[in-house]
Order: sequence, then structure tokens, then C-alpha cells
Amino acid sequence: QEDHSSRAGKSQTEGGRQQTSEASPAGVHSLAVLLMELQPGADGPQILAADALYQLGRVEEAYRLLLLSIGPSAPQAPVLVRLILLQLHRGFLYDTNQLLKKLIQCGDTSCLRPLLAFAKQKDRALLQARCHSAAKRILECATEESAIREAVGYLSIAIIIAGGEAADSLLERARCYAVLGQRKTAIFDFSAILKEHPKHVQALCGRGFTYLLLNQQKECIHDILGALQINTDEVTKDLLSLKDRTRKLVCDWLHEFCRSSLSDILVADAAPCHEDRLREASIVCAALKRTDCAAPRWHLLCVDILLAKGEVKTAGAYLSQVFTQEPRDAAAQARAGVLEAWQHNYCGAARRLCKLAEKEPSCLDFLLALIPAHQRKQVAKAAAQDASSASSDGSWDRALPLLTVAIQAADKQRLRYLRQRAACLARLGLHERTIADLDGVIQKHGCSDESFWAEDLCRRGHSLVLCSREGPALEDYSRALELHREQTVKCVDEGLGGLRVAECFLRGALQHYGEQQLSKAWALIECGLVLDGNNAELRRLRAKVKREVASPCNVN
Repeated sequence: QEDHSSRAGKSQTEGGRQQTSEASPAGVHSLAVLLMELQPGADGPQILAADALYQLGRVEEAYRLLLLSIGPSAPQAPVLVRLILLQLHRGFLYDTNQLLKKLIQCGDTSCLRPLLAFAKQKDRALLQARCHSAAKRILECATEESAIREAVGYLSIAIIIAGGEAADSLLERARCYAVLGQRKTAIFDFSAILKEHPKHVQALCGRGFTYLLLNQQKECIHDILGALQINTDEVTKDLLSLKDRTRKLVCDWLHEFCRSSLSDILVADAAPCHEDRLREASIVCAALKRTDCAAPRWHLLCVDILLAKGEVKTAGAYLSQVFTQEPRDAAAQARAGVLEAWQHNYCGAARRLCKLAEKEPSCLDFLLALIPAHQRKQVAKAAAQDASSASSDGSWDRALPLLTVAIQAADKQRLRYLRQRAACLARLGLHERTIADLDGVIQKHGCSDESFWAEDLCRRGHSLVLCSREGPALEDYSRALELHREQTVKCVDEGLGGLRVAECFLRGALQHYGEQQLSKAWALIECGLVLDGNNAELRRLRAKVKREVASPCNVN
């Protein structure tokens, strides 16, 4: 009996709740009517009563009640919203459109949010679709700013009615904001889509292109790359739809990303690399070729990726197909050089790679990384030998790019090749570059042979004088004399000559003498007399310095 009574009690309680739930709109309506009597002319009770009637299915009564509340004045936004919902439910589409226009003109869409609590799902879906279609029609027929802003109004209503989950409407509104120049707002809408749908290709592309307009390269490439990995065809179409200048910039950034990515991979993992690590670069390369199949650099990138994989035969066939058997383009010839290095033809490789040595040294570094370490050392050796032959013939301009290949391909012999290139640059009169190379050599000397060290200092001093930088040059010559006097005198005689360098020491000493830096002046005078002991001006200056040094200090 107790069990039966308990079940009966529960049944009565549930029944009571169900009756209360079903009766609640009616109860709200009764209360609203009472409030209407207590507050005649107030909008709130009438709106509440209309909402209750709508939920009870008494749509016509709700509509008439709202019309009575309007009177001669223009309806307020909360009333407009409910009239739109009711007219759409009744099937009066023309009236719905007119009311929607009034709502957009008033600009107050905050009153839409209460509809989410009581409007039927079917009516919400109808209103959302109606607003989205209206926006699409406007955008298809007009491009003026005012029309786009009107479309944004319709799309905003659709998004609010959908509870913020209308991906299509969010996408269209984001594009509108981008056109209107509200780029950060556009990114916010694209991001809202991607939060719920991380693989939404159009949202990824849209946000990527908006980042492009903001010149945010890293973010732009991240989004476009993500989209390419999902659907290459769709992204390629979007790229082709861009204006020429914009498309070129995106493609340049993608190409730069691929080159940088390949370089990083080759640093971490010598060629041949695992195919999985090159997947992103392969996808981007395929898309770039489809945007402009005539652009040589996309095809060169494809060759680079094949070489990074170690697919030498495929890379060779592709290069010959696109650029002919004997390519004229320097970049294509350099790739042919990489192929020859893989095939152990090191002399041919060095001669082809040197085509890029002076034009694009950074590209040369990248291409050398595509060659396995052992073959790369052999290329360096072959390039240095070829350069030595060219130097012997006095063909310094031919030796220079070969030495650049040797330096960039070498490991242990790098300083030796740097010294050779410095000599070549000096012969060609390129003294600033000579100084840069000798800087690298001298910094690495350490405890090596002092005669070599002195010789390098003399050669750098020679170029410094010719670049009108006598101060640093005198420091180099002075240091060389300290290290190895005989070698220094020999190098000076073979270079500028002792007379000319002594004149430089005289000018330096006179400057210090004028500043009363007598010890420094004395040191330069002594160095100058080592190179030209018969220089009368240096001798006279030394005598002056001696006389001016006060006793008991002794200059000697």
C-alpha cells in the first residue's frame, strides 16, 4: 500500500508540473492583461501579452494586440521585432520585408535576443533564412558602401536569431566588414566560425586574406597553409580570384615560406629528407603552379623539393622538361649543377653553381644544402682547383665566383679559400669586399704561423689604404711588424711599396704629434723608418719628439 501510495503521489506531482508547464503561457497572459488594466498605454504589458498569445498559438490575436499598441506613432524596436516574427509566421512576406527594413534603419538589434527564449525554432529558422537571402540579394546587385552596410544589418539579424551559430551569415558579414575596411572586426567573425568549425576552408582563406591586408605575413601564411591542407582546389580558386597585385604578394609569401621551411629541414636533416617533412612544401608548390604555370620559380621550387627528397632522376627529368636540356637561366643552371654533384661530376657542378655565386649568394647556400656532405666537399675542392687555374691565367673575374662556391661549400678549408678570394678581390679592385674576407681570416688566426698572420694584416692594410682608411691600416701594419718584421717588409714592398706606406706612417705620426700624443707618434715614426729608413721627414719628426720629451723620461 505504501509503494502504491508513493507511486500515486509521484504521478500526481508530475501531472501537476505538466499542467503548470502547459498553463504557464496562459498564466502569463492573464497577468499581462491585469498589468494592461493597471498601466494603460504602457508597451511592456502589451508586449508580454502578445508573447504569451504567440506561445499559445493565437497569432492573429497577438498581431492585432501589437497593432493597437502602436497607435499613430512609429513602432519601437521591441514591437517591430515581434511584428516581423508574427507576419513571417502568417506568411505575409512583403510586410515582413518592410518591417525588417525599418528595424535595420533604427539600428537597434539588441531587442532580438529575447526572441531566442520564446520564438519557435521553425519561425527562427524562417527569419534567419529570410535575412540571409535578403543580404545576398543586396550584395549581388550593388557594391556601394550604403548597400553593403544594409546587408550587414540583415546578416547581423540572421546571426543573432541563430544564436551566433550561423556560419554562412558570419562568413558573409566578415567579407562585408573586410570590404568596408573594418578588418579587425572581419577577423573576429572569421575566428567565430573557426572556433566551431576549425576546418572551414572559406573562413581560413578569408581570415588569411584579411591578415594580408593588415600586412601580417605570419598569420596570413598560417591560415592559407591550413586551408591548403584541407582542400587545395578550393584555396587555389580563391587565390585566382584575387587581384593580380594581391595574388602576387600572397604567392611571394608562400614561396618564401617554402624556401625557409626547406632550409630549416635541411639544416636539421641532411638530404635526402623524409617525404613527410616535405608534405607542406609539396602542397604549397602544387598550388603555386596552378596559380601561374608559366612562372619559372614555382617549377624551380618543385625541383628543389624533389632534390630534397633525393629523387634525383625525377628532378632531372622535370628540369629538362620545363627548362630544356641546357637551360639558359642561371637559377636553372645552378639546379643542374646540384644534379651533377649527386652524379659525382664535381667540376661541372662547380661551374654551374658559380652562375649564382655573385648574383644570389643566399640561394647558393640553399642549393649547396641539397647536396650530401661528402659530395659538397668534393664540389668545394673542384671549384678551388678551377679557380686556381683561372687565377694563373689572370682570369680573376672567372676565378671569383668559383672561389665563392668553394667557400660556401667548404668546411675545414674555408679560411684557405677566403684568403684566395681576398687576393682575387684585391686584383679586381674590390677592396671593401677584400677587407671583409680578410676580417674573417684574421679573426680565426689564433696561434697559427705568425708569418701568415703578418701577411694577412699587410694585405688588409693595403686595401684599407686604398679605401682611404689610413688609421686602421696603420694599426694593421704596426701589428704585422710586431709579429714578423721580415715578412711584413716583403709584403709591403710587393704591395704599395715602402715609400708610400712610410708616408702614411708620417701623416699618422704628425697627427698624434699635433695632439701631443708623443708616445703614439714615436711608435708610428719607428714603424715608418723600418719601411723607409731614408725618409728625411720621419727623421726630423723623430728628432722633434726627442727634444720635446721632458727629462728624466727617456723616449728610447
